[in-house]
Amino acid sequence: MLKQTLSLVLMAALSPLAAHAQSENFSEHEQALYEAAKEEGEVIWYTSQFTTEMSEAACELFMKRYEGITCSPVRATGGVTFQRIMQEVQAGAVQGDILSTNDQTDLIELKKLDALEQFVPNGIETMSPVLKGMNDSDGYFFVSSVSPYGITYNTNLVSEEEAPKSWSDLLDPKWKDQVAIAHPGFSGSAGLWTLAMRDLYGWEYFEKLEVGKPQIGRSIADGYNLVVSGERKVAVTAIALSRQGAVDGQPVATVTPSEGLMLPPSGTAILAAAPHPNAAKLFAEFMLTEEYSVWLRDLQRYPLHADVDTAEGIDPLDPDKVLIVPAQEAIEGLAEVQEKFRDTFGI
Repeated sequence: MLKQTLSLVLMAALSPLAAHAQSENFSEHEQALYEAAKEEGEVIWYTSQFTTEMSEAACELFMKRYEGITCSPVRATGGVTFQRIMQEVQAGAVQGDILSTNDQTDLIELKKLDALEQFVPNGIETMSPVLKGMNDSDGYFFVSSVSPYGITYNTNLVSEEEAPKSWSDLLDPKWKDQVAIAHPGFSGSAGLWTLAMRDLYGWEYFEKLEVGKPQIGRSIADGYNLVVSGERKVAVTAIALSRQGAVDGQPVATVTPSEGLMLPPSGTAILAAAPHPNAAKLFAEFMLTEEYSVWLRDLQRYPLHADVDTAEGIDPLDPDKVLIVPAQEAIEGLAEVQEKFRDTFGI
């Protein structure tokens, strides 16, 4: 019932018809890619950046702009998506064309294996200056989504005064059996959040959190859905989900923790053995169009295009007020915290 209700709400919120009308004034570069992509006929998009509904809506927007090219999203958690690609690469049978993930360490690992194609979209030039510095300096991947993590709570069950104000507030005994988080072994961005909390408070943070018996899901969206349904009162989740939920009339509110939002800079890259390389490049360019950024903004997410403002009531991203885990630290520390998380929580 919940799934059906959410689907109906999202269908209205995500409809590409709500975004700007498509531009028919393609640049020479975009037109050339479009013609080549039409010969290929399809782009297969491996993604963990959005929910299934959002991924399908993004593809609808792409297909509306570029008639004659089918966009097929393959949505899964970051861990599952990475394992799938690794298996395909090792078997020499890559099926996907382009990858979008919330964990840039996956992209760095694939880059080391020569599994990514070097491609810098022309649209990088119009990207917000705040985000440009997060792109790969060698041109193998670029920032394609910015969805910081914060805390959401059910407004029918928790008052604004009672709601947690900081990451450490989640350890308060009053939230026993009422918190939802994601497993770092399945969600790449949850892994970054785990590293960020360890850096702030040490592993003792998770030992105390375990005492409160949090509900642990595979995806960061799982906790949000539990809060909407009232099965849990608070959750660590992407603030874009809770902001959009509030706009859609769901009983949720967003908290920006006093320590700062956790920012996982999500990236996109083209797979080196992509079956549809031109369609993949066209999709990469599409993600940096003004049209795509307007769609992101309408979903209460931060736009990528410098000419698109944030949604009403959302301040522009301030890089000095977010928690960022450096990519190298993530590469070196992720496996360790995944193992410690399993030991601490028993799953």
